[in-house]
Order: sequence, then C-alpha cells, then structure tokens
Amino acid sequence: MSILNVGDIVARKSHGQDIYFTVIDIQNRDSAKPVYVLSGLFYRIIVDAYGDDLIKKDPRSVRMNLRRDLVRARSNAYRAMPASRCFLFGRPRQKPGKVLHIDSSESYLNMCRNLYREAGIKSSEYLADESEQPNIIRRALMETKPDILVVTGHDSLKKGSNPNSIDSYRNSKYFVECVREARKYQPDYDKLCIFAGACQSYFEAIMQAGANFASSPGRININALDPAIVSEKVALTDNKYFVTPEELSKLTVSGNKGIGGIKTRGHLVVL
Repeated sequence: MSILNVGDIVARKSHGQDIYFTVIDIQNRDSAKPVYVLSGLFYRIIVDAYGDDLIKKDPRSVRMNLRRDLVRARSNAYRAMPASRCFLFGRPRQKPGKVLHIDSSESYLNMCRNLYREAGIKSSEYLADESEQPNIIRRALMETKPDILVVTGHDSLKKGSNPNSIDSYRNSKYFVECVREARKYQPDYDKLCIFAGACQSYFEAIMQAGANFASSPGRININALDPAIVSEKVALTDNKYFVTPEELSKLTVSGNKGIGGIKTRGHLVVL
C-alpha cells in the first residue's frame, strides 16, 4: 500500500530536500514500489520518484518557505521595471507590450497574472497541459494578438539520457511545436517576442524553432516566475531599445544557466 497520496507535499532525500513537490499521480500503485509523479511547487519541474526517496512535508512550513521565495522572485521582477515606473503608467501616450501566457499550472498562471497586473501590463492567460498547447497556440494568438508570447509549464531531462535528443525531455517537444506554430503566425522576431520552456528544457531546440528567449541553457530548474519576469522586462522596455540576455540573467532567479536568448527589441510604445 502507498504511504503517500495525491496532493501530498514532499521533498527528495537524494537531492538534499532542495525542492518541494506535490504528488500529482501514483503509477504502479499496487506494486511493491509504486512510482510517484511529482510537480514542483515553485520550480517548473516534473519528475518521477520511488517512495523510499521521499519525505512528506508539513504544508504550513512549506507555505512559509514558499512565501519567502515568492518575495525574492517578485523583488527581481520589480527590478525589471524602468526607474520611471512611478509616472510611466500615468502617461496615457505610453503603452507596454501585451502578453499572451500559456501555462500548464493553474497556480503558476495565477502568480504570473498577478505580476503582470502589478506592473500594469495587459495580459491574456490560457491554461493547458503541455501536450495540448500546440493544439491551441494558433487560436490563442489570433484571439489575443499579443506582442509577447510565453509558453511554459513543467519539464525535465530524463536521468542518464542524451541531452542532445528531444526524446530525452518530458515536454520540450511540445514547446518546440508551439514556437514553430507561433513563427508561422508571426515570423518577425521584433513583432512577436517568444519565451518558451520550463525546468531543464532543451534550450537549443527551442531557440532553433524560433524563440527569442528559452530555458534552460544549463539544464537547471527555473523559478515559476522567471518566464513572467522575462516578458515583463520586454513589455516595459521602450521599442527604441533592446533587452539582452545579460540583462535578464541579472533579473531572473535562475540566471544565465536558466534563461538564455538573443538581443530582442522592447515593446513599450510611445503613441
């Protein structure tokens, strides 16, 4: 019998309990060693683990730690805003870029939505599993006509696998498909800025498909708010200027090993 249930919060002993996870599925439940499918609470990673590697955590203690991490991530996001933010949005002739954010996690989507609202950025949000995202991307783009597209969720590189094979990643192939579809819709990198990927995603393949920014060059875990921090910076940068990967490495929680890309034009428009 399983000693853990779907919805329990756990950490992995083999990784020093560095990340909190929610149990989202239990495979081979009736076997001697059921496999637990885990989704990161504040990092965009999804992994499998056996029960003997897991420690159940107290939800109250976890919530306190997550609030601390959220404050840290939001402080990074505020640094992405221009120094003139206090009067920027009082000037009706300036308009930040509009964001379309597609995510597989409802809780992460809400976090990112709040960040956009706090920054005065118009955004549209769609909730869809990674495997369904390529099926809705075209419709979502046509409905919202964004300046910035975020396609994210959870991902991971399978242990011991070839990092140069798309089949080694849990969800990278779906992010690649989304970027390709989005570039069919708008091939101009200056007119549509695309961020795609999650934890440990196949950075090179996503960039080759046509993204401006992607995760994860160092195959590391990225913070839940990192995709929103990237899109916020682009949305609030004057379109006469460019956002560089070096700037973003100082703003995102995961840094240059988590997020990479190309120099990209800002989307703040002076009307």
